[in-house]
Amino acid sequence: MKRAGGPTMFTRICLFTLVALQCYTGPAAAFGPARRLLQQSLADCLRPAGARIVLPSSSDYQTARGHVFNHRFLWSPAAFVFATTTAHVSNAIQCAVRLNVGIAPRSGGHSYEDYSLGGRDGVIVVDLEGMNKVTLNKTSKLATVGGGARLGPIKLALWNQGKVSTPSGTCPSVGVGGHSLGGGWGFISRKWGIMADNIVEVEIVIANGTVITANSQKNSDLLFALKGAGANSFGIVTKFTFKTFDVSKKVTYFSYNFQKSQQAATTKAFGLWGLTVTNDVSASLYHDPSGGNTFWGVYLGPKTNLKSVLQKFFSNAPAASSTTELETDYIRTVVINAGFKETDPISILDLKNYTYETRTFKSKSIFVKGSGFSDAGIQAYVNKLQQGPAQSYMIFDLFGGTGSAINAISPSASAWVHRDSLYSIQMFTYWNDRPQDAQNAINWIENIWSTVRPFASGEAYQNYIDSKMPLSAYYGSNLDKLKSIKRKFDSRNIFNYAQSIPLS
Repeated sequence: MKRAGGPTMFTRICLFTLVALQCYTGPAAAFGPARRLLQQSLADCLRPAGARIVLPSSSDYQTARGHVFNHRFLWSPAAFVFATTTAHVSNAIQCAVRLNVGIAPRSGGHSYEDYSLGGRDGVIVVDLEGMNKVTLNKTSKLATVGGGARLGPIKLALWNQGKVSTPSGTCPSVGVGGHSLGGGWGFISRKWGIMADNIVEVEIVIANGTVITANSQKNSDLLFALKGAGANSFGIVTKFTFKTFDVSKKVTYFSYNFQKSQQAATTKAFGLWGLTVTNDVSASLYHDPSGGNTFWGVYLGPKTNLKSVLQKFFSNAPAASSTTELETDYIRTVVINAGFKETDPISILDLKNYTYETRTFKSKSIFVKGSGFSDAGIQAYVNKLQQGPAQSYMIFDLFGGTGSAINAISPSASAWVHRDSLYSIQMFTYWNDRPQDAQNAINWIENIWSTVRPFASGEAYQNYIDSKMPLSAYYGSNLDKLKSIKRKFDSRNIFNYAQSIPLS
């Protein structure tokens, strides 16, 4: 969804037969014998472990489904397991294997293709929200984070416990599981890497129900895979250990708005500036077909230095129509980038009584290398952008440039292969219920991706998962190694969905 922090409109799944499984058609279906057998088998297998279980016949089934993030998909899980211990997770996996039922973890539930509900009907969804503890070791500065914690509460807890943070995205309700296992870019990433880069260790339940540890000394190949390709392909991560970094000094939040006619100029300026800017800055650029044109970010330094830091951008861009420059605490920029008011208390990041926005949408992404789009690429992009439906937008995130901690890591060091790009572009379009609106929006987003493809790498960001993209776009030269690790830790392909790492 739209990531907060730029324009004000930002608000980021006993024995049972396969035949019975194939008869499952979701909670609206009549309770035939096959479905009754499935529910009874699931209840008999899952309940003894002690976790809260919700079945399609339960009165709170729709509540358990929660806010379906993308309304293009309305999957109906066979059961929800609300885990609070690794034993709950282990039992759920063993039941899925025994009953030949699919299984999917749900950390925050923000999968763009709704793989958090399994990507199909009839799976067991293991909800991890009850495993959300965040603890900072004040000596080692390592943070232990439960697999169901969300980004807002994580950042708040780390600030309160030691004025530290670990790089991650801006949407406060996103879960740590999918986010960190798929990369995790944020406004301190050029300084300290993406969230996946800062995973030191994980506790994970694998296909046989065993709880194991993966770190640099033990199961290091599994850790390699989890750092970029870990979303429900190898097991269910129940606990993370992250490196953290001191963010106690004052930082500067900045945001500049420009005119629609200046979208080409800001695109060029963003690329030229991004090549050489200090890694103390992470920034983004927002465009929409109606004329939205905002450049914003966070500088890990005082406001007095901001002009020189941004000088190259403004030497290639027109004057902004409105300006925000705010020297403040790091945690205040987290509040602002989450879409809350600048004056809201930082405790709002705890997400008490918070409901995140859901829509019917389609998203795509692409990475751009070198110095960014050429002049021809910029013109082609802007022309197609301005033909788009009003409910659409583009966000450029700066990954590369001088001293970028992201690009300092070898593409072969972890599953996250995108180490030589200047920026990524998230393409997003959403619509209401009219079929013609849906088709027009989908056609446009596919067309704008095809328009910019000749000027970009063709690589895509796995956290903006798109069912139309091949796995090679997400994992590149690491894909064969990932398949080998998959065969080692999940030889029966228990953890699978439409775009999971395959066995071969």
